Amino acid sequence: MNEKRLRLLIALGALPMALVACGSATNGNNPGTGGAASGPPIGTAGGPVVGAGGAGQGTAGAGQGTAGGDVPLQTGPCVQGVPVTTQLPRLQNRQYANVVRDLLGVTAVDTTSVADALVADFSGAMTAPAWKVYEDVGARIAAQVMAGTNKSKFIACDPAATGCLKTTIQTFGRKAFRRALTDDEVAAFMSLGTVTPAGTPTEVAEATLNAFLVSPSFLMLPELNTEADAMLPNAIKLSPQEVAARLSFLLWGSVPDDELNTAADGNLLSSKEQILTQASRMIQVREKTGPFVSAFHDNWAQVNNSSAHWFQGKHDTKVYPTFTDALTVANQKELDAFFEEVAYTNGTFQDLLLSNVAFVNKDNASVYGLDPTKYTDMLSKVTLDSATTPRPGFLTRAAFLGSYSDYGSTSPILRGSFMSIWLLAVNPGAPDPAAKMATVSGTFTTQRAYVEALTMQAQPCKGCHQVFNPLGFVFENYDGIGKWQTTDPKGGAIDATVTTNTVNFGDGNSKEISSPVQLMQEIAKLPKAQELYAQAWVSFAYGRQQNQNDQCVVDQMKTKLAGNGYTILSLLADLTQADSFRLRVRGAL
Repeated sequence: MNEKRLRLLIALGALPMALVACGSATNGNNPGTGGAASGPPIGTAGGPVVGAGGAGQGTAGAGQGTAGGDVPLQTGPCVQGVPVTTQLPRLQNRQYANVVRDLLGVTAVDTTSVADALVADFSGAMTAPAWKVYEDVGARIAAQVMAGTNKSKFIACDPAATGCLKTTIQTFGRKAFRRALTDDEVAAFMSLGTVTPAGTPTEVAEATLNAFLVSPSFLMLPELNTEADAMLPNAIKLSPQEVAARLSFLLWGSVPDDELNTAADGNLLSSKEQILTQASRMIQVREKTGPFVSAFHDNWAQVNNSSAHWFQGKHDTKVYPTFTDALTVANQKELDAFFEEVAYTNGTFQDLLLSNVAFVNKDNASVYGLDPTKYTDMLSKVTLDSATTPRPGFLTRAAFLGSYSDYGSTSPILRGSFMSIWLLAVNPGAPDPAAKMATVSGTFTTQRAYVEALTMQAQPCKGCHQVFNPLGFVFENYDGIGKWQTTDPKGGAIDATVTTNTVNFGDGNSKEISSPVQLMQEIAKLPKAQELYAQAWVSFAYGRQQNQNDQCVVDQMKTKLAGNGYTILSLLADLTQADSFRLRVRGAL
C-alpha cells in the first residue's frame, strides 16, 4: 500500500474501525478507534454490532463438522426451535477467495493463491497479525485490479468523470456487501476524494476498492435485521438480502449472483417455496456447487481430519513397485471427482457406498487393472468391471485403500476401525494405556492370520479388535495400494468371509459377510449410518456443532434417506427449508 493511499484510508477511518468491528463480533466490546474519524466505519450499517455469542458460526457453509475429533459427536433427541447463532461470522479463507474471484476476477496475489495468502482460518476475535494480512492482501488486490484487465469489474467508467465514482460505489457495493449501501456509507466512501492531500482519480478509485476489501461488511456476513417472526416470536427474520447471502455462501461459498440479488430486492425470498426455487436453480450450477459437495464429503469421510490416515503415508516400492507420489495425488483428485459425480448423476447415500464409477489417469489406472498407457495426466471417468473385481463405493477406491494400509502390507485394523467408528458409530472406548504391544512368532500364510494371532489372544486388545477386524478382513482382496489380489503376498489364499461382531450393526446380531459388496450393502441400509450422514451434512452446512434443535432436521432427513431415490442434491436443497435457515435467535449477552 503506498503512503498516499494509506493516508486516504486512515483519514476515512476505514482501517482502525474495521479492526474494532471485527473484534466486536466475538466479545461485543468497542474499545475505541484511536483514529481521527468519528461515526460508524464504512460498511457497518450504523456501527459495531454485538455478536450473539452463540454455539457456532451460524453461516451456511462455514462449518467444520466433526473433523479433528476422535469419534462422531452424539446429540440428544429433537427439540423444536432455532439454535442460537452469531450475527457476525467472518468469511473463511475459501469464501474470501471465491468472492474476490467472482467479483474481481482475482485468483492469486502475486504467485500465491488468494486463500493461501491469508492467515489460516481461526475463530474468535480479530488479531493484529491477521488484520495486518487482510490489509496487505486487500491493498495488493486493489492495485492488481486497477492496473490489469479486470479493472472494469470494479469500475467501468472513467474515474475522473462526473458521477462515475458514486455509481461505482453503489453498484459494486451492492454486490460486495450483499445489500444496498446506506446514504451515509456512500458518503463515507465518496469522502475519499476530498481528503488532503488529494489523490488522483485513479488513486482515489484504488483506495475505494481497498476500503471495500477491508470493510467489516465485506469481511463478515452480518445479519442485522431485527424484525421478529410472526410464528416464532423469539426468533428474528432474516432480511431477503441476508437470506440470499446464506443461500449463496452455503451453495457457492461466494456472493449472490444477479438473479439472486434481484429476487432478494424484489422480496422474493420470504417463503420456503421461494427459497427452494432459488436453491434448486443454484444447485444445478455444478461448477460452483460441485466443489462444496466434494468438500462436504471430504469432511464426512474425515479426509480433512489431521488425526486420520488419509494420504499420510508412503508405501514400500519393493512390495508395491507401481507406488509413486503421483499415485497419491491422483487418488486424492479421484476421490473428490467421485463424490461430485455421484451427487450430480442423481446419486444417493447408498450410491456413495455402492457405485462402481471411478476416475483414472496414467498414474492410478494400473491399480484398477487398466492399461496406464491409454490414459493421460487428466482424470477420465470409467465404469469398473464389478463382476471380476468388485469395486463398490468410495471405500474400494485407491484413495481409501492406500491410505488405510501399512508401509508394506494391508491393514485390516485401520480399515475396519474406520468403518466401525465413522460409518457405524461403534466406539469400543480408548485402549488401555497400560496395555503392551503384543508379539507373535511363527509362520503365517496370510495377513489375516497374522493380525488374528496378534490381536485376538486375550483382553484388553481382543475387546476392540473383535469389533474392528472382521470388517477389515472383508477388504483383504485389496492390497496395500488398492489392487485386487486373490493370493496373499505371504503365499496363502485370501479368505474375505467373516462373521461380524454383535455390536457392529447395532441390532445385537452377527452377520455372515462374504464380499465387499455385501458389506457395503449392509452399511448403506443401516439407519445409524444414514443418521450419521445426515448429522454431518447439517453440522457442516449450518456451520455449527450438532445440537438438539438441528436434530429435528436430521430426523427428517434420516427418514428420507431410509427410502429409495432420495438424492444427495435433494438433501442439499432440503437444508434450505429448515426454519433456522431463514431465522436467527440471539444468545444471552
